[in-house]
Amino acid sequence: MLRDITIGKYYNGSSLIHSLDCRTKLAGALLYIVSLFFVKDPILFIPCLVYLLILYRLASIPWHYILKGLRSIVVLLVFTFVFQSLITSGRELFSIGFLSVSYEGLMKAIRLVSRISLMILMASLLAYTTTPTQMAAGLEKSLGFLEKLKVPVHEMAMMVSIAFRFIPVFIEEVNIIMDAQASRGVDFYSGNVFRRMGKMMPLVVPLFVSAIRRSAELAMAMEARGYTDAGNRTRYRELIYTKKDRTAYLISILMFLLILISGLLL
Repeated sequence: MLRDITIGKYYNGSSLIHSLDCRTKLAGALLYIVSLFFVKDPILFIPCLVYLLILYRLASIPWHYILKGLRSIVVLLVFTFVFQSLITSGRELFSIGFLSVSYEGLMKAIRLVSRISLMILMASLLAYTTTPTQMAAGLEKSLGFLEKLKVPVHEMAMMVSIAFRFIPVFIEEVNIIMDAQASRGVDFYSGNVFRRMGKMMPLVVPLFVSAIRRSAELAMAMEARGYTDAGNRTRYRELIYTKKDRTAYLISILMFLLILISGLLL
């Protein structure tokens, strides 16, 4: 299952979404995620999903690539759905032994799972169409006004960039460790869920050691190249808004207002 994780990986392309300014995509993703918290009626998640699928289509990302990434969070979504259905009290729909599922719990579970799924899909779209370097540049440019308040914006953007860049690296590292242990007779795919989770624990120590080693190597490489946070930095490519960015801003704001008004009225 870890091999199917595509979240955090950049999908190289030349689509309309890829060509947008990274600040436009960051603002659009933020507005979309915030609007999801105002949705109360589960039926409203359908147009939210349709809007997201249109964006994926414009980004020219294959559907099998999207589904492959979702496979890694199915267990989390199922657990969240079952847990919320059982712990929320209300009008009982049915019961299994001493466990009962209420109508309120079912609706809450649907809203929560739908919200988590759409948030992950939007965050994945942002990662698919924006490189870590672009992400850091967009964050630094968007939050530049905070530097007047002595907020280390550049350092924060650099940390985000490094974090995004290392997500696929660590996933690949886990796969290598799993292959090494599987060659020694460890079976990660047999037994129930709890037994398989127990087999995953030996992966933590070598992964932790690898993370420390890679971070030390990265720090040495940055120091060797004279990296410093002092002074104003210039960029080889400046971020400039175009007509399609302004159109994308308008569409994102209209979608945000539509979801917000619908969520408040229904």
